[in-house]
Amino acid sequence: MEYSGNMAVLLPVAGGKGGVGKSIVSLNLAVTLAHQCKNTILCDMDLGGANLHTLLGLKNNQAGLGTYITKIETDFLNLLQATGIPSLQFIAGDCHYPGVANMDFFTKQKIIKNIQSLDADYVIMDLGAGSTYNIIDFFLTSYDGLIVVSPDLTSILNAYSFLKSAVFRFCYRQFKPKSPERQILQNSILQRMEGKEYSFEQILSVIASKFPESAEKAFTEMKKLHPRIIMNMGRGSADVELGNRLLNLTHNKLSITAEYIGFVPYDDNVSLSIARRQPLSIMKPDSPLCLAMPDIAARIESTASNQDVFLEDMQENLEEIVKNYYEKLDKKRQDET
Repeated sequence: MEYSGNMAVLLPVAGGKGGVGKSIVSLNLAVTLAHQCKNTILCDMDLGGANLHTLLGLKNNQAGLGTYITKIETDFLNLLQATGIPSLQFIAGDCHYPGVANMDFFTKQKIIKNIQSLDADYVIMDLGAGSTYNIIDFFLTSYDGLIVVSPDLTSILNAYSFLKSAVFRFCYRQFKPKSPERQILQNSILQRMEGKEYSFEQILSVIASKFPESAEKAFTEMKKLHPRIIMNMGRGSADVELGNRLLNLTHNKLSITAEYIGFVPYDDNVSLSIARRQPLSIMKPDSPLCLAMPDIAARIESTASNQDVFLEDMQENLEEIVKNYYEKLDKKRQDET
């Protein structure tokens, strides 16, 4: 395989919750890009339930991220597997090793640096479901990651919740560890838990009143955030109104602009492709799902950024902050009785 030698465009794909067809979209988007002679690497980052090898028809007997995290394999490039599809390589998640989804911060940073240095046109990172910090940090390797949603209210609300966590994490990591700016953001979390919720624009305005220089830098970086949404398993134009709810929530509450870049119709052929362990884009390239993929690939090519994302290290544990809050609250109640 010949490579362009350019820096790869990273495409982290998140879903907020399971069952939205995120892995199917990731897989068939990867195959579509490969068919367009784009050197593509598909990486299974769902470390709690990796299954892309099955969808590709590959055996789970090769080194994967699990073996790298546990240091059984020390050379990241040895994780690359041939798929039998020209221009497409694969990195397995390898979930044989318990606890790999809960890797430490430094291991995660090492994996991110290795992914950023991969020699390819596109690296598609199929992330796990949920909003854990590890998943969010992988999502934040790009300013314009992909969110797959399905046309139901639960999926839309879960996607918004994921984006809210991602924007907070992104904003938090614009400031240095143990800085007063981070303290203001921490306080906003505690206030939200007490029933007061502010937009990120309001929170950054408070920071700007005290630390204008660092706030301006954070504002500049926030404006670069441009998550792109794919509506999967759609059944008609009625889904548009539901999807627009997510765009409005993101704009009004999170102070960032999201964009829909694809509508993928519900496709009965998906279950057959899973049973046959063959990507639908190979098995039945004229199926409804596959016909939607080239337009998505074109929009990605026209809008994707391969800029390095600026983030300060994140060694302060927000879970510990919340725990401390409740401990203080309990102590306060005890003192009052």
